[in-house]
This record gives sequence, C-alpha cells and structure tokens, in this order.
Amino acid sequence: MIAKLKSLRLRPIQIVTLGILSMLAAAYAWVVSMVAPGAETAQQFWPFSLVGIAGALVANSTGVGGGVVFVPVFALMRESGVLDLTPSAAVGVSFAIQCFGMTIGALTWANRFYRRDVTPVEIAHRPIVRELVVRSLLTGLPALLITQYIIRVDGDLAFLLFKLFSITLGILLLVQVFILRQPHSDREMLENFDRRAALAIGIAGGMATALFSVGIGELLALSLFLRRYPVDVSVASAVIVSAITVWLGVVFHLQADHLDWRVLVFAAPAVAIGGFLARRLAHALGAVRLKIMTAIWIIVSSGVLLII
Repeated sequence: MIAKLKSLRLRPIQIVTLGILSMLAAAYAWVVSMVAPGAETAQQFWPFSLVGIAGALVANSTGVGGGVVFVPVFALMRESGVLDLTPSAAVGVSFAIQCFGMTIGALTWANRFYRRDVTPVEIAHRPIVRELVVRSLLTGLPALLITQYIIRVDGDLAFLLFKLFSITLGILLLVQVFILRQPHSDREMLENFDRRAALAIGIAGGMATALFSVGIGELLALSLFLRRYPVDVSVASAVIVSAITVWLGVVFHLQADHLDWRVLVFAAPAVAIGGFLARRLAHALGAVRLKIMTAIWIIVSSGVLLII
C-alpha cells in the first residue's frame, strides 16, 4: 500500500508542469474573455488553428522557433490582403502564439528527461541540456531586451541579413547530412567550443528574436545539429531556450499594443496540441530526416521571405 502511494506521489517536474499548465489555461481564458469570439470571428480566423498546429509541430520537433512558420505566413497573408497585420503586429502575434506552443513543447521535452523510466543515456544528457540553456539565455535575454528597448536597428536590413544567414545555415546542414556522411557517433559530452558558441549564439539569436520572433532557437538547434549532438539534446535545448525567450520578449509587444487577440484565440489551442505531439514526431523521423526537414523548411521559408 505504501509503495502504491509513493508511486502516486507527484514528482517535482510534474508539479512544475501542472503549475505552468494552470497559468497557461488562465491566460487563455483571459484572452477569450476579452475577444468573446462569435460565429463571424470564428469563420474568419479558424484557419489560424491549422497554421498553429503546423507551426508548433515544426518548431517543437526541430528546435527552430515557431516564428519560422508564423512570420512567413503572416507576411504572405498581409501581401495578399487576407490579414491586415503590420510587420510589428505580425512579430508580436508570433511571440504570443509561441508563448503557448513553445512552452508546451518545452514541458514535454523536460518531462522526457525526468520521467520515472528515464534511461541512463537521458540522465547523462540532462547536464548538457541545462548548461546549453543557461549559457544561451545568459547572453540571449539581455541581447533581446537591449534590441527591443534601446538599439535602433534598420529592420529591413537586419531581416535581410538574417534570412541570408538562415539560408546559409540550412545549406550547411544539408551538406553535413548528404556529403559528410562518414561513420560517426553523437557527441555525448559538451565541449569547450560549444560552451563558447552557446554564449555567442545567445547574443546573435537574442537580437534576431527581438526583431523577428525567431532566431535564438533556430541558431542553437542548427549549430548543435552541425556539431553532431544527439537529437534529444539539440531539440530540447533549443525548444526550452525559445520558450523562455518568447515569454520575456512578448512583454514589449504587450506594452506597445501590437497583438491581435483574435488570432491568438484560435491559434493558441492548436499550438498547444502541436507542441505536445512534436517530440513524438521528432523521434519518429529520426536524426537524418529531422535534419533534412529542418534545413529544407528554413531554406524555403527564408527564400519566400526574400521574394515577398
């Protein structure tokens, strides 16, 4: 009987998860109460549920932020006259949507590393993920805030450079998969080069995320893939970093009144579902197909943004 009661006792990660889920549910209820969506609103905005599921699946299974889906889609909708969102509003809405989707994804990955039947390999990966997350955020969060509140950046030029850089990284990832396919094993220990790289990625990614709602997770995931770290380590680190970053970054857009709450009403539940299912998708795809999927999406989405 005592053993059965012990098995029912909640572990710390489960308590944290329930607390965060409760806060997300309360936040969503508040958004719905503000919008009070009717039939006309539902008819106009329900497609964002599909966009949300797709974005969350891509983001939380590959580690690249959901903005790589949402920003191109919003830009295309704006150009076609379907959705009247300014560039700032598009970025703000992308931040808000990711607060739901990336958080669910981060919780799913974290619970994977702390479940009862966790494997010895996953236990060994815990400190690697922790250090990558801490180092990336140590420079990434200040860079995000400084870019949002202090630095005056030419948004068009910065966006162009970021798209070109993303395409370059995507191509390098494909090269690594298709050309450099000599037998190798995954890195199971964090090397000093990657410790320093995480700090640098935090700076560049934090600035990019401030401008486009995507950057820090994308750069971290791609760099870890290129350095041949395990899929669990690469994706979990990037998803957790992205989740924390977007929560801090969305404050700026709340203050600036950039958010279209109607989009969030229909996208938030969808990204939550996608975030929950994404880890299973990552394991089903496997390392090679996951890298190819990540690279192709980044190249295609950045290429579309270059054209429009």
